[in-house]
Amino acid sequence: MGGPLKKYRVTSASGVQSVMKLNDDDAKARGLSAGDLVDAPERDAEPEAEGSAEAGGKAAAKAAPPAPNKARTSSANKGRGARGGD
Repeated sequence: MGGPLKKYRVTSASGVQSVMKLNDDDAKARGLSAGDLVDAPERDAEPEAEGSAEAGGKAAAKAAPPAPNKARTSSANKGRGARGGD
């Protein structure tokens, strides 16, 4: 163990992509190269079309609102438990 850690893009066997901090020896053991560094451009990235930036902005504007807070509301009969509460 030793050496500075670098962030590498790693794809698991199930296809999930994540970022791992590895030293050079661990990266070589996993078959990673300089092209897999997070700072390097992605290999699978598709070039964007000129009009896609405008379409992306509209899609973000039409995104679903965040889910409402699902915290439980206070009970109307708070304090009236099994013993009656009086």
